[in-house]
Amino acid sequence: MKKILTVLLVIILLGAAIGGFFIYRHASTTIGRDAAIEAALADAGLTRSAAHDIDVDYEHGYYEVSFESAAGEFEYRIDARTGAVLSSRAD
Repeated sequence: MKKILTVLLVIILLGAAIGGFFIYRHASTTIGRDAAIEAALADAGLTRSAAHDIDVDYEHGYYEVSFESAAGEFEYRIDARTGAVLSSRAD
C-alpha cells in the first residue's frame, strides 16, 4: 500500500513538472497579447487611445487582433514568436 502511494505521488509530481514546463515554454516563446496589439496598431498608424473594441485571440502560432477606430475596422494576424504582421485587412 505504501509503495503504491509513493508511485502515485511520483507520477503526479512528474506530470505537474512536465505540465509546468510546457506552460512556461509557451509563455516565454510568444510575444504576448499586449505586444501583438501594439504591432497591429503600429502597422495601422494608430495609438491605443485611438482604438476601441480591441479583441485578441491566440491561434496556432499567431494572434488574431481586431479593433475599430474612427478610420474603420481592422483585422490583423500577428506572428506569435516574432511580432511580424502576417496579414491585415481594413474596412
